[in-house]
Amino acid sequence: MYIHWEKGLELGNDLIDTQHRMLILLCRKLDIAIKTRAGEQLIRWVMMELKKFTEFHFTSEENLMHEIGYPGVDEHALIHADLLVQLDMMLAKISHHKEFPEDLLFFLNKWVAQHVVNEDLKIAEFARCSDKRPIGEDLYGQYLLSGKAQSKD
Repeated sequence: MYIHWEKGLELGNDLIDTQHRMLILLCRKLDIAIKTRAGEQLIRWVMMELKKFTEFHFTSEENLMHEIGYPGVDEHALIHADLLVQLDMMLAKISHHKEFPEDLLFFLNKWVAQHVVNEDLKIAEFARCSDKRPIGEDLYGQYLLSGKAQSKD
């Protein structure tokens, strides 16, 4: 069974939580593309979307760690860099038909679940006690709420 969003994965930062949800959604999108036997090109596009979003997310998460003064930011950034290397290697193998998109999906589902629970929750715990607050901490939540309010009009 593939990962799905659950309350226990929330860090308490609206921006990062939304990005984690998006990563899970993109994993699901890849799963659907594979199961519906979408064309090879479409599956490649979805895999590239996943890669690019993962890179963006890591930048956001690392910025958050810097903003709150998280002491493990360098180690956490190394974990991110390692994942990106593994991801690039898998994508190269898939393009040479040495691995399959299903292998990437399995890897990402396992990695996302373990990383959020074992590493990202440490950031959340630190953030709750940190005197330093993220820049515009409430802006993203307000933005989400304003979008909901506008869509009701």
